Amino acid sequence: MYTERRYGYWTTIKWSRKGLYFGAITGAIAYLLHEIVGHEWFFVPWQPVALVGTALAFYLGFKNNASYDRLWEARKIWGAIVNGSRSFAGAVIGFVSNLHAVEKHSEAELHAIRRRLIFRHLAWLTSLRFQMRTAPSGNIRKSA
Repeated sequence: MYTERRYGYWTTIKWSRKGLYFGAITGAIAYLLHEIVGHEWFFVPWQPVALVGTALAFYLGFKNNASYDRLWEARKIWGAIVNGSRSFAGAVIGFVSNLHAVEKHSEAELHAIRRRLIFRHLAWLTSLRFQMRTAPSGNIRKSA
């Protein structure tokens, strides 16, 4: 997963260099055979190319749509976690008090309890964030 803010030209070249090299070499061979050597039979009619290109465009469109839907679902879930965390912090600040306590605490002790609860929740959020960025283990079945 690429997590940087920018996706540059050279990153694209680095990730797709094998396909780029293969396409350039086969294109050069086809050009040499047709134009330089003179093999006039070495051509591909445009109809099959257009048909395969259209089918590929539909396939990639559906895959791109499914990928965007997964991203949007993840953003909604993370937004719900963030909103729940804010609500939890507000509840901790509002409800951890001496109002209904059997044993009364000083304001400094209440502040320490609130701080500990909120920091533990922040630690859980951090561990969740790091867990989500790890690669899946080998025992999970991968779908095609």
